Amino acid sequence: MREVFIGRENLRKLIGRWAKERRVYVPVTFDIMNHEETPDYELVGDAVPENMQLHGAAPAHAPKSFLFYPREVVAKYPSSDPEADVSAPPTIVVGPRGCDVRGLQKFDKVYWSTENFTEEYDDPFYIEKRKNTFIVSVDCTAAKETCFCTRVGGEPYPEDGFDLNLAPIEPGFVVTVGSEKGDTLLVGNDDLLMEVRPEHLEERTRNRNSVAEAVNRHNAEFEVDAAYDKYDLEGTLDAWMEVTQNCVACSACNRTCPTCTCFLLVDQPATGGYERTRNWDTCLSIGFARTGGGGNSRAALAERLRNRLRCKFEYSRDRYGLVTCTGCGRCIDVCMGKIDMREAIKHVLTENAKV
Repeated sequence: MREVFIGRENLRKLIGRWAKERRVYVPVTFDIMNHEETPDYELVGDAVPENMQLHGAAPAHAPKSFLFYPREVVAKYPSSDPEADVSAPPTIVVGPRGCDVRGLQKFDKVYWSTENFTEEYDDPFYIEKRKNTFIVSVDCTAAKETCFCTRVGGEPYPEDGFDLNLAPIEPGFVVTVGSEKGDTLLVGNDDLLMEVRPEHLEERTRNRNSVAEAVNRHNAEFEVDAAYDKYDLEGTLDAWMEVTQNCVACSACNRTCPTCTCFLLVDQPATGGYERTRNWDTCLSIGFARTGGGGNSRAALAERLRNRLRCKFEYSRDRYGLVTCTGCGRCIDVCMGKIDMREAIKHVLTENAKV
Protein backbone atom coordinates (compact mmCIF):
# COMPACT_ATOMS: atom_id res chain seq x y z
CA MET A 1 0.00 0.00 0.00
CA ARG A 2 1.27 3.47 -0.87
CA GLU A 3 1.90 5.76 2.10
CA VAL A 4 2.56 9.48 2.36
CA PHE A 5 2.68 12.07 5.13
CA ILE A 6 0.46 15.13 5.56
CA GLY A 7 0.64 17.86 8.19
CA ARG A 8 -2.39 18.91 10.25
CA GLU A 9 -3.04 22.19 8.46
CA ASN A 10 -2.49 20.62 5.07
CA LEU A 11 -5.04 17.93 5.93
CA ARG A 12 -7.59 20.66 6.64
CA LYS A 13 -6.76 22.19 3.26
CA LEU A 14 -7.16 18.80 1.59
CA ILE A 15 -10.56 18.22 3.20
CA GLY A 16 -11.59 21.72 2.12
CA ARG A 17 -10.69 20.88 -1.46
CA TRP A 18 -12.68 17.67 -1.30
CA ALA A 19 -15.71 19.60 -0.01
CA LYS A 20 -15.78 21.79 -3.12
CA GLU A 21 -16.60 18.75 -5.25
CA ARG A 22 -18.32 16.27 -2.93
CA ARG A 23 -20.28 16.01 0.27
CA VAL A 24 -17.77 15.57 3.08
CA TYR A 25 -18.60 14.54 6.64
CA VAL A 26 -16.10 14.86 9.48
CA PRO A 27 -16.39 14.13 13.22
CA VAL A 28 -16.76 17.22 15.37
CA THR A 29 -17.09 17.59 19.14
CA PHE A 30 -20.34 18.47 20.90
CA ASP A 31 -20.78 19.43 24.54
CA ILE A 32 -23.30 17.10 26.16
CA MET A 33 -24.97 17.09 29.57
CA ASN A 34 -22.20 15.32 31.43
CA HIS A 35 -19.71 17.88 30.10
CA GLU A 36 -17.84 15.36 28.02
CA GLU A 37 -17.07 16.07 24.40
CA THR A 38 -18.42 13.34 22.15
CA PRO A 39 -17.49 13.52 18.46
CA ASP A 40 -20.11 12.89 15.80
CA TYR A 41 -20.41 13.56 12.09
CA GLU A 42 -21.16 16.95 10.57
CA LEU A 43 -21.35 18.07 6.94
CA VAL A 44 -18.46 20.32 5.92
CA GLY A 45 -19.72 23.66 4.64
CA ASP A 46 -17.73 26.59 3.36
CA ALA A 47 -14.92 25.85 5.80
CA VAL A 48 -13.66 22.82 7.69
CA PRO A 49 -15.09 23.02 11.24
CA GLU A 50 -12.65 24.28 13.86
CA ASN A 51 -13.91 21.59 16.23
CA MET A 52 -13.10 18.69 13.89
CA GLN A 53 -11.87 15.81 16.05
CA LEU A 54 -9.70 13.09 14.51
CA HIS A 55 -8.16 11.89 17.75
CA GLY A 56 -9.57 9.65 20.46
CA ALA A 57 -11.93 6.73 19.90
CA ALA A 58 -14.83 6.17 17.48
CA PRO A 59 -17.50 8.82 16.83
CA ALA A 60 -20.91 8.39 18.44
CA HIS A 61 -22.52 6.93 15.31
CA ALA A 62 -21.33 4.23 12.95
CA PRO A 63 -20.94 5.10 9.26
CA LYS A 64 -23.61 2.59 8.21
CA SER A 65 -26.21 5.39 8.15
CA PHE A 66 -24.43 6.94 5.16
CA LEU A 67 -24.91 3.73 3.18
CA PHE A 68 -28.09 2.29 4.67
CA TYR A 69 -30.44 5.12 5.54
CA PRO A 70 -32.58 4.78 8.70
CA ARG A 71 -35.60 5.54 6.49
CA GLU A 72 -35.58 5.39 2.70
CA VAL A 73 -38.26 5.44 0.00
CA VAL A 74 -37.69 2.38 -2.17
CA ALA A 75 -40.82 2.45 -4.37
CA LYS A 76 -43.72 4.68 -5.38
CA TYR A 77 -46.95 3.45 -6.92
CA PRO A 78 -48.83 3.70 -9.14
CA SER A 79 -45.91 4.79 -11.30
CA SER A 80 -45.08 4.87 -14.99
CA ASP A 81 -41.39 4.48 -14.19
CA PRO A 82 -40.46 0.80 -13.70
CA GLU A 83 -37.09 1.66 -12.18
CA ALA A 84 -36.58 3.11 -8.71
CA ASP A 85 -34.31 6.12 -8.27
CA VAL A 86 -31.17 4.70 -6.66
CA SER A 87 -28.87 7.67 -7.36
CA ALA A 88 -26.51 8.73 -4.58
CA PRO A 89 -24.32 11.84 -4.38
CA PRO A 90 -20.51 11.47 -4.14
CA THR A 91 -19.72 11.45 -0.42
CA ILE A 92 -16.56 11.28 1.67
CA VAL A 93 -16.85 10.09 5.28
CA VAL A 94 -13.79 11.00 7.35
CA GLY A 95 -13.44 9.38 10.75
CA PRO A 96 -14.62 5.74 10.78
CA ARG A 97 -12.43 3.61 13.02
CA GLY A 98 -11.23 0.04 12.58
CA CYS A 99 -14.38 -1.33 14.23
CA ASP A 100 -16.54 0.64 11.79
CA VAL A 101 -14.62 -0.45 8.71
CA ARG A 102 -14.94 -4.08 9.80
CA GLY A 103 -18.66 -3.50 10.30
CA LEU A 104 -19.09 -2.61 6.64
CA GLN A 105 -17.94 -6.14 5.72
CA LYS A 106 -21.30 -7.42 6.98
CA PHE A 107 -23.23 -4.92 4.89
CA ASP A 108 -21.18 -5.76 1.80
CA LYS A 109 -21.95 -9.46 2.20
CA VAL A 110 -25.65 -8.90 2.84
CA TYR A 111 -26.47 -6.11 0.36
CA TRP A 112 -23.78 -6.50 -2.31
CA SER A 113 -23.72 -10.25 -2.20
CA THR A 114 -22.74 -11.09 -5.78
CA GLU A 115 -19.57 -9.04 -5.35
CA ASN A 116 -18.68 -9.98 -1.77
CA PHE A 117 -20.40 -13.28 -1.01
CA THR A 118 -21.99 -16.20 -2.82
CA GLU A 119 -25.67 -15.29 -2.99
CA GLU A 120 -27.58 -14.01 -6.02
CA TYR A 121 -29.26 -10.97 -4.50
CA ASP A 122 -28.05 -7.38 -4.50
CA ASP A 123 -29.53 -4.17 -3.16
CA PRO A 124 -29.23 -1.38 -5.77
CA PHE A 125 -29.78 1.36 -3.19
CA TYR A 126 -26.88 0.18 -1.03
CA ILE A 127 -24.60 -0.59 -3.97
CA GLU A 128 -24.97 2.86 -5.52
CA LYS A 129 -24.17 4.55 -2.20
CA ARG A 130 -21.23 2.20 -1.61
CA LYS A 131 -19.77 2.97 -5.02
CA ASN A 132 -20.13 6.71 -4.49
CA THR A 133 -18.89 6.83 -0.89
CA PHE A 134 -15.23 7.16 0.07
CA ILE A 135 -14.22 5.80 3.48
CA VAL A 136 -11.35 7.79 5.02
CA SER A 137 -10.72 5.88 8.22
CA VAL A 138 -8.66 6.96 11.23
CA ASP A 139 -6.55 5.09 13.81
CA CYS A 140 -7.85 5.25 17.37
CA THR A 141 -5.50 7.21 19.60
CA ALA A 142 -7.33 6.33 22.82
CA ALA A 143 -9.48 3.51 24.12
CA LYS A 144 -12.78 4.02 25.90
CA GLU A 145 -13.57 1.83 28.89
CA THR A 146 -16.22 0.17 26.74
CA CYS A 147 -13.98 -0.65 23.74
CA PHE A 148 -13.22 -4.35 23.21
CA CYS A 149 -12.15 -4.70 19.55
CA THR A 150 -9.18 -6.90 20.41
CA ARG A 151 -11.53 -9.41 22.08
CA VAL A 152 -13.35 -10.04 18.79
CA GLY A 153 -10.39 -10.35 16.46
CA GLY A 154 -9.93 -6.68 15.63
CA GLU A 155 -7.42 -3.93 16.27
CA PRO A 156 -7.87 -0.25 17.20
CA TYR A 157 -6.85 0.66 13.66
CA PRO A 158 -8.11 -0.45 10.22
CA GLU A 159 -6.18 -3.19 8.48
CA ASP A 160 -8.11 -3.14 5.18
CA GLY A 161 -11.46 -2.11 3.72
CA PHE A 162 -10.73 1.63 3.62
CA ASP A 163 -10.05 3.99 0.72
CA LEU A 164 -7.63 6.13 2.74
CA ASN A 165 -6.52 5.71 6.34
CA LEU A 166 -5.17 8.47 8.57
CA ALA A 167 -2.82 7.50 11.39
CA PRO A 168 -2.35 10.48 13.75
CA ILE A 169 1.23 11.14 14.86
CA GLU A 170 2.75 14.20 16.52
CA PRO A 171 3.62 16.16 13.32
CA GLY A 172 0.46 15.20 11.40
CA PHE A 173 -0.85 12.01 9.80
CA VAL A 174 0.51 8.99 7.97
CA VAL A 175 -1.84 8.48 5.02
CA THR A 176 -2.27 4.94 3.69
CA VAL A 177 -3.92 4.40 0.31
CA GLY A 178 -6.19 1.36 0.49
CA SER A 179 -7.91 1.42 -2.90
CA GLU A 180 -7.86 2.93 -6.36
CA LYS A 181 -10.79 5.10 -5.26
CA GLY A 182 -8.72 6.38 -2.39
CA ASP A 183 -5.81 7.18 -4.66
CA THR A 184 -8.04 9.51 -6.69
CA LEU A 185 -8.57 11.64 -3.57
CA LEU A 186 -4.86 12.48 -3.57
CA VAL A 187 -4.54 13.24 -7.28
CA GLY A 188 -3.62 16.89 -7.86
CA ASN A 189 -2.74 17.46 -4.20
CA ASP A 190 0.98 16.73 -4.26
CA ASP A 191 1.65 20.23 -2.92
CA LEU A 192 0.12 19.13 0.42
CA LEU A 193 1.88 15.78 0.71
CA MET A 194 5.35 14.73 1.82
CA GLU A 195 7.34 11.54 1.73
CA VAL A 196 6.71 9.40 4.77
CA ARG A 197 9.79 8.93 6.95
CA PRO A 198 10.89 5.91 8.99
CA GLU A 199 10.37 7.84 12.22
CA HIS A 200 6.76 8.51 11.19
CA LEU A 201 6.10 4.80 10.78
CA GLU A 202 7.87 4.00 14.04
CA GLU A 203 5.67 6.49 15.91
CA ARG A 204 2.57 5.02 14.29
CA THR A 205 3.57 1.54 15.45
CA ARG A 206 4.16 2.77 19.01
CA ASN A 207 0.79 4.51 19.06
CA ARG A 208 -1.05 1.47 17.76
CA ASN A 209 0.59 -0.84 20.27
CA SER A 210 -0.17 1.56 23.11
CA VAL A 211 -3.88 1.77 22.30
CA ALA A 212 -4.15 -2.02 21.82
CA GLU A 213 -2.58 -2.52 25.24
CA ALA A 214 -5.09 -0.08 26.75
CA VAL A 215 -8.00 -2.00 25.20
CA ASN A 216 -6.65 -5.25 26.63
CA ARG A 217 -6.27 -3.69 30.09
CA HIS A 218 -9.86 -2.45 30.05
CA ASN A 219 -11.09 -5.94 29.27
CA ALA A 220 -8.99 -7.99 31.67
CA GLU A 221 -11.92 -8.48 34.06
CA PHE A 222 -14.09 -9.91 31.28
CA GLU A 223 -11.63 -12.59 30.18
CA VAL A 224 -12.90 -16.09 29.48
CA ASP A 225 -10.98 -19.09 28.22
CA ALA A 226 -11.36 -18.29 24.50
CA ALA A 227 -12.73 -15.67 22.13
CA TYR A 228 -16.47 -15.12 22.46
CA ASP A 229 -17.24 -16.55 19.01
CA LYS A 230 -15.79 -19.93 20.01
CA TYR A 231 -18.65 -20.56 22.42
CA ASP A 232 -22.29 -21.56 22.15
CA LEU A 233 -24.06 -18.63 23.82
CA GLU A 234 -27.47 -20.30 24.12
CA GLY A 235 -27.14 -20.74 27.88
CA THR A 236 -30.13 -21.24 30.14
CA LEU A 237 -33.14 -18.96 29.95
CA ASP A 238 -32.67 -18.21 33.65
CA ALA A 239 -29.18 -16.86 32.95
CA TRP A 240 -30.47 -14.66 30.14
CA MET A 241 -33.39 -13.45 32.27
CA GLU A 242 -30.90 -12.28 34.89
CA VAL A 243 -28.87 -10.47 32.22
CA THR A 244 -32.05 -8.87 30.88
CA GLN A 245 -33.53 -7.70 34.18
CA ASN A 246 -32.59 -4.04 33.54
CA CYS A 247 -33.34 -4.05 29.81
CA VAL A 248 -36.19 -1.73 28.73
CA ALA A 249 -36.23 -2.92 25.09
CA CYS A 250 -35.42 0.58 23.81
CA SER A 251 -33.38 -0.98 20.95
CA ALA A 252 -30.67 1.67 21.22
CA CYS A 253 -28.10 -1.13 20.98
CA ASN A 254 -29.55 -2.23 17.63
CA ARG A 255 -29.59 1.27 16.24
CA THR A 256 -26.03 2.18 17.20
CA CYS A 257 -24.54 -1.17 16.16
CA PRO A 258 -22.31 -0.89 13.06
CA THR A 259 -23.45 -4.30 11.76
CA CYS A 260 -27.23 -4.50 12.30
CA THR A 261 -28.77 -4.90 8.83
CA CYS A 262 -32.42 -5.72 9.56
CA PHE A 263 -35.21 -3.62 8.05
CA LEU A 264 -38.99 -3.39 7.82
CA LEU A 265 -40.94 -2.41 4.68
CA VAL A 266 -43.89 -0.05 5.26
CA ASP A 267 -46.52 0.99 2.69
CA GLN A 268 -48.32 4.26 3.29
CA PRO A 269 -50.25 6.97 1.43
CA ALA A 270 -48.19 9.63 -0.33
CA THR A 271 -48.77 12.45 -2.79
CA GLY A 272 -50.34 11.00 -5.93
CA GLY A 273 -50.58 7.46 -4.61
CA TYR A 274 -48.53 5.38 -2.21
CA GLU A 275 -44.93 4.84 -1.27
CA ARG A 276 -42.97 1.99 0.23
CA THR A 277 -40.26 2.86 2.72
CA ARG A 278 -37.50 0.76 4.18
CA ASN A 279 -36.93 1.46 7.87
CA TRP A 280 -34.37 0.09 10.28
CA ASP A 281 -35.88 -2.70 12.34
CA THR A 282 -34.69 -4.05 15.66
CA CYS A 283 -34.66 -7.63 16.93
CA LEU A 284 -35.26 -6.41 20.50
CA SER A 285 -38.73 -5.16 19.48
CA ILE A 286 -41.49 -7.51 20.54
CA GLY A 287 -43.03 -7.43 17.08
CA PHE A 288 -39.84 -8.43 15.27
CA ALA A 289 -40.53 -12.18 15.34
CA ARG A 290 -44.32 -11.91 15.45
CA THR A 291 -46.09 -13.87 12.70
CA GLY A 292 -49.31 -13.11 10.85
CA GLY A 293 -51.29 -15.49 13.04
CA GLY A 294 -50.16 -13.74 16.20
CA GLY A 295 -47.53 -16.27 17.22
CA ASN A 296 -44.14 -15.13 18.43
CA SER A 297 -41.09 -17.38 18.66
CA ARG A 298 -39.32 -14.84 20.89
CA ALA A 299 -42.06 -13.31 22.99
CA ALA A 300 -39.86 -13.00 26.10
CA LEU A 301 -37.36 -10.14 26.25
CA ALA A 302 -34.64 -12.52 27.48
CA GLU A 303 -35.15 -14.60 24.34
CA ARG A 304 -34.76 -11.54 22.15
CA LEU A 305 -31.55 -10.36 23.81
CA ARG A 306 -30.16 -13.89 23.60
CA ASN A 307 -31.00 -13.92 19.89
CA ARG A 308 -29.26 -10.57 19.38
CA LEU A 309 -25.95 -11.70 20.87
CA ARG A 310 -26.06 -15.15 19.31
CA CYS A 311 -26.64 -13.46 15.95
CA LYS A 312 -23.43 -11.47 16.38
CA PHE A 313 -21.22 -14.33 17.52
CA GLU A 314 -22.79 -17.52 16.15
CA TYR A 315 -25.34 -17.03 13.40
CA SER A 316 -23.26 -14.53 11.43
CA ARG A 317 -20.18 -16.69 11.85
CA ASP A 318 -22.01 -19.72 10.47
CA ARG A 319 -23.77 -17.78 7.72
CA TYR A 320 -21.16 -15.25 6.56
CA GLY A 321 -17.92 -16.54 7.97
CA LEU A 322 -17.33 -13.55 10.25
CA VAL A 323 -18.22 -12.37 13.73
CA THR A 324 -20.42 -9.31 13.39
CA CYS A 325 -19.64 -7.75 16.73
CA THR A 326 -16.71 -5.40 16.14
CA GLY A 327 -16.13 -4.42 19.77
CA CYS A 328 -16.95 -0.74 19.26
CA GLY A 329 -18.71 -0.60 22.64
CA ARG A 330 -21.54 1.64 21.45
CA CYS A 331 -24.20 -0.77 22.71
CA ILE A 332 -22.71 -0.44 26.18
CA ASP A 333 -22.45 3.35 25.94
CA VAL A 334 -26.11 3.87 25.00
CA CYS A 335 -27.77 1.21 27.17
CA MET A 336 -30.35 2.76 29.51
CA GLY A 337 -30.21 -0.36 31.68
CA LYS A 338 -26.40 -0.24 31.96
CA ILE A 339 -26.07 -3.72 30.46
CA ASP A 340 -22.52 -4.54 29.46
CA MET A 341 -22.35 -7.04 26.60
CA ARG A 342 -19.02 -8.36 27.86
CA GLU A 343 -20.38 -9.06 31.32
CA ALA A 344 -23.57 -10.54 29.86
CA ILE A 345 -21.58 -13.02 27.79
CA LYS A 346 -19.34 -13.91 30.70
CA HIS A 347 -22.37 -14.42 32.93
CA VAL A 348 -24.09 -16.72 30.45
CA LEU A 349 -20.90 -18.73 30.00
CA THR A 350 -20.17 -19.04 33.70
CA GLU A 351 -23.65 -18.34 35.14
CA ASN A 352 -22.09 -16.99 38.31
CA ALA A 353 -20.56 -13.66 37.31
CA LYS A 354 -21.83 -10.36 38.67
CA VAL A 355 -24.41 -8.65 36.42
